Amino acid sequence: MDHRPHTAFLACLAGCSALLAACSAGTDVSLTGNTPAQYSHVFITIQEVWFNTDGNAGPDDGGWAKFPLSTPSTVDLVAQNGGNVGGIASGLRIAAGTYSQVRLIPVDASAALASSARNAGALYNFEADYVDGNTLQQLPLELLNPDKGIGIQTSLKVPLGSIGSALGGVGGSANTTTTNNGANPFGITPGTTTGGTASSATSLTGSGGTSTTPNNSFGATLDGSSALMPFSYASGTAGILWSEHAAAYDLSIAGGISGQLTLTNIATGSSGLRVSAETLSADGSRHAIVAATTVASDGSFLLYPLATNSSTTSPLTYDVVIHGPGIATIIVKGVQVQRSASASTAAPATSATTSTSSSSTSSTTNNPNVNATSIGTLTLRTVTSYSANVATAPGAPLPPGAVVSFYQTLGSQGEVPYVIESSPIDPFNQVLFSAQTLSSSTVDSGTWSSNGSVTIVSAAPANGAGSYLVAASAPGFSDGPLRNSVSVSPPNSGTATVVVPAPSLESGASAGSLSVAVVATPGKYDQGELLVSHDGALVGAASLGAILSQGAGGTVKVTNLPSGVPDAVYYLTVRAWNSTSPASVQRQWYPQVMDLRTSTSASTAVTVN
Repeated sequence: MDHRPHTAFLACLAGCSALLAACSAGTDVSLTGNTPAQYSHVFITIQEVWFNTDGNAGPDDGGWAKFPLSTPSTVDLVAQNGGNVGGIASGLRIAAGTYSQVRLIPVDASAALASSARNAGALYNFEADYVDGNTLQQLPLELLNPDKGIGIQTSLKVPLGSIGSALGGVGGSANTTTTNNGANPFGITPGTTTGGTASSATSLTGSGGTSTTPNNSFGATLDGSSALMPFSYASGTAGILWSEHAAAYDLSIAGGISGQLTLTNIATGSSGLRVSAETLSADGSRHAIVAATTVASDGSFLLYPLATNSSTTSPLTYDVVIHGPGIATIIVKGVQVQRSASASTAAPATSATTSTSSSSTSSTTNNPNVNATSIGTLTLRTVTSYSANVATAPGAPLPPGAVVSFYQTLGSQGEVPYVIESSPIDPFNQVLFSAQTLSSSTVDSGTWSSNGSVTIVSAAPANGAGSYLVAASAPGFSDGPLRNSVSVSPPNSGTATVVVPAPSLESGASAGSLSVAVVATPGKYDQGELLVSHDGALVGAASLGAILSQGAGGTVKVTNLPSGVPDAVYYLTVRAWNSTSPASVQRQWYPQVMDLRTSTSASTAVTVN
């Protein structure tokens, strides 16, 4: 067992002997996120947290400061809707600097059940629960190369700490290590396992005494609405794949948006209602979702965390989209968000209120310093709805990790389309697992004012009441085009269907390919898929059915992968089963890196055991 400290820790320790010039205060890491309404629990179990100053570093590249937890931490993403924060580690001693990437190393659903997951009521370390009819389904979440982790692009600044807090890390609460075996010779504090959360430390004790320096607080936000990918295979047998879509924030300066919805006329109450914060995309062609949450049973909601800036005269603004089955969509434009009151440079927003979510539980911690800008109380309007699904053009399939979004544009001149609904595709069948419900009415909209009021007006969107432009997006690909010819409207009967064109490769990328020689035990499996992932997200796939059914194996090729760009680093996962027993699917992932950063092709061989 290798107990040698990582170079980042040695650097910090060396800094401590020179008046601690490079040492930080403790760093706390939490999880927050959102999930679709049908899920009652989505359990996420983490065993390590990594940091790197290089945003393009792959998991096998250098420069990682690695923090294995003494015991894994489990968070229920459903409980994190509405601004709740579930801690996974506290008091980590990270060298001062700016980190461009955070990587979470999960505990796979197939591994022995962690105590934190057991205490939370889970059957698997990664799990999604929902009710099918009257039956509770507890399904394992299928991860892609869990040993390589979930990579999150970000910009997190770790400031210098005090002498007491830096010395507290020596034999204190946390340390970095290069091992990947769960060893923790320096005693990282992952927090409590009741409900699977970790406590955020505000006072750290070590051989140097006690420090009251506040910890840095970073939050990883997992977007379950796009990461949870239900799929069907083998005559209707179902599963759920986790294809990561994540962000990370400095929670000490993050802001939020709160509001209250009147549900008096809504027969289903808050069920299925969601709220999104959106900003213009980089190319200005559309709005993009940056945060989302469900609506609590009392009609309240809190969007958190949201990025802020230090300016009190030009705060960041977001447009809020309130949507769901059976209601008219509401769009509130220009909501100003200020950083949290705990930040030294923060000033309260004009109508800011400290908010907590009604869905808070004892196993989660709602940040008491959230500076949530209120958009007041809004009355929902009941409307009729219809269902829509997608198809793909012959010979032009969507990337298997694609999310399909339905857009509407307000009728005023110069308006840009908003995402109203979105859903990941079934990666193996190229359709939505469940048809998307869309409002068939006009849209309610208004602009937020500094006194917190919003004047709502109803009008048809630019493409007509109940009409939506449709486009796909996927990791490693540009957003699909928004065209009037790719749209849906209320059908005379049944489910509306739209053919969605495949998006183009991301800017600067060339079409790359992987050639994989597959060796399998004859007769053991006759069906399977080869999955290609980057940072825990699904990027490519190919069927193994023809190869496995032949018994002797063969070679499969995965094409149209982004290559020639810094993030073109891929890993392989295989899921295989026998058609006589499809529920006994076997998953296997492989350590070899498939590097297309400087090449358009690569090859390897894998054995399916």
